[in-house]
Amino acid sequence: MKNNDFGFDVKTANDLTMFPSRWDNDKDGHARLYCVDSIATFHDQGDENAPVNMFRHMNIDGVRFAGIIRLGEGPLSFHTPLHNDDLAQRDDKLIPYEKISDDPLCYAYRCDEPFVEYRFYEDHIEWREGKDASILNVRLDPFPYAFFIHRCEQFPVSTFYSHAHFLSGTYMGKKIIGIGNDDRQYIPNVHEDPAKQEKDYQKTTEYLTANCTGIRQDGRKEIAFFNGALGHMCGGYWLEGEEPIVSDDVKLIGEWIRLPYMNDGTCIMTDFDFIIGHKTIHFHGKWGLKGWGKEANTDKMDPDGASFGNRHGESQVMGTFYEGDTPYKHQVWQTFVENMEAYDYKLRQAGYTIKEK
Repeated sequence: MKNNDFGFDVKTANDLTMFPSRWDNDKDGHARLYCVDSIATFHDQGDENAPVNMFRHMNIDGVRFAGIIRLGEGPLSFHTPLHNDDLAQRDDKLIPYEKISDDPLCYAYRCDEPFVEYRFYEDHIEWREGKDASILNVRLDPFPYAFFIHRCEQFPVSTFYSHAHFLSGTYMGKKIIGIGNDDRQYIPNVHEDPAKQEKDYQKTTEYLTANCTGIRQDGRKEIAFFNGALGHMCGGYWLEGEEPIVSDDVKLIGEWIRLPYMNDGTCIMTDFDFIIGHKTIHFHGKWGLKGWGKEANTDKMDPDGASFGNRHGESQVMGTFYEGDTPYKHQVWQTFVENMEAYDYKLRQAGYTIKEK
């Protein structure tokens, strides 16, 4: 089910702590929790139309970022902001990540103005946004497995995990269902200057990550997760009822396309196949985004900003996926593909092909 470096595993109550025991070793640098990211998608206008996507990033005791957007109408399109300033956090209002009860065991991060509350229990998560949870009020119930990576190649962090959840509740007072993720990044707890270490780990590197999660029409849960630098990827595939497959030799087949609204060579791969073991996972990109911010003027994008801030070299797309030779649909699903430093010249250096017009 897993090897020594990555794989599917059951998340435990201990993984909610600041210093999970699974990272308490020399290889992982006795890692401590650095940040929690939550991403979720739901379809409120039918499966074929652009869905709503939500993202919230929380450094343990630092500034949080959040954005709720409607994805672009095509895979090369810019998104439409829905909630940004009304979710933005103020430094002096933050309540850091902490344990708030033992029975039931619960960790949380909160802010009073504007209101957000994220509660992590052993068997579910509760996520609320806006006064009286008027924007968002959802519960997330976990899939059986999370995908854990030790000393990951993707982000400049020590280790991380990604855990899919079924999402249900309300958005703007209307009932929704969807898929959400609880993603956590950890950094070694061995630096002589923690403040400098955190600054170093905030710098992004070049990478590609793809997270495809769904519940098939027959009720089986499915996860395809791939992660790595532009030239080398690891990952895993799991379908309920089958043994998971993991590999550090994942093959990516497809062509990159330059983003039409960028003039700096930023590329996206909208349709591609992942080959892992004897499985082939097909991804079809349908809806685009560029971070979760509200700045659509590409000239104002930050060349060195964080990945959620509409930066140069960043490309993202969501869509549909299936495994094998026969396409099928999911009852509910979320896909998310993100590339960083995805410039045409870097991709060519890594051996990829750029599709020319």
